[in-house]
Amino acid sequence: MKKKHCFITWILTGCLILGGLTGCSNDKQTSTDSSGNSPQSTQAAESMTGHNENEDSNLGAWGRAMGAVLISINDGNPYYFGGYEATDANKKAARNILKSSWNISSRKDLLKQIRFLQNTGSRKNYRREAKDLKALSAGERKKALNQVSGALKTHYNNLQYISDTWGKKGLLAWDLCRISHLAQWGYIADYINLDEAQAVLEPSASRLRKSFDNWDDIVNNWLDGYAYSSAIEIRSIEKTDYTSRQEIYQKLLSEQKDTDPLFDNKLFEEDIIPLGTVSYDSLMEEIKTTPKAKKKQNKASEKKMSQGKDSEEKTQ
Repeated sequence: MKKKHCFITWILTGCLILGGLTGCSNDKQTSTDSSGNSPQSTQAAESMTGHNENEDSNLGAWGRAMGAVLISINDGNPYYFGGYEATDANKKAARNILKSSWNISSRKDLLKQIRFLQNTGSRKNYRREAKDLKALSAGERKKALNQVSGALKTHYNNLQYISDTWGKKGLLAWDLCRISHLAQWGYIADYINLDEAQAVLEPSASRLRKSFDNWDDIVNNWLDGYAYSSAIEIRSIEKTDYTSRQEIYQKLLSEQKDTDPLFDNKLFEEDIIPLGTVSYDSLMEEIKTTPKAKKKQNKASEKKMSQGKDSEEKTQ
């Protein structure tokens, strides 16, 4: 009973700082370099042939689908792993994007952020809040939510919707698909090579395959996570960035060819095929910490990692 009282008080007094939640800041982050330029569009680049992936594995196909909507938003080619040509100009732009949006400025930073998304991500806060909200009776919940407004009310409405719709799987695709965004940006930034960018996707692709049955569910879960993290009302009748992303997904889906689908549901019927050259585990060995060092890691550093926006906003 004490826990319920505390949670009700927490909502009624408005003590939740939205800016401290994962991605809940309303500040717009643009995917541009210091000169105001985003990585150059690659849709018509003659040198961009094929899928730019290791064909001995299916991780490239998983990665392209996982990151397709965001790559498309930012004028990249979702069929080409990396989205952009690996030019010096795009390398500079990608490094500036990773620095400004994720505070990533090295290979080590990139791998640490990917590990965080794989193991923790936004799911930790979501599950804690969903558990507390579920502990309230319907009457207590209604009373509490009637006392808040604006972004705080949107946050809890989204929390309720995601909890009812996805349960423990809430925000799972949101976290794991962002690994694809980081892997592809990291490749263009030259922090990891092409095989490493695909290998780092192995556990996220494997978990998505086990947790979902098709790309519609994965994209919808990712979209709901985006709304939750951006304080956008999921059930709003207004046109928002959330609905724009839905439309982009539907457009990509309608335009894909049967002979070369971007969102290939057959991937869910196949085992994940790892690369023989490098693995997620071998990459994580580079940033392995001792138990003593791990104990020293405080909540502030975890919070800092959880707030990356990975150029979720459209480039200008």
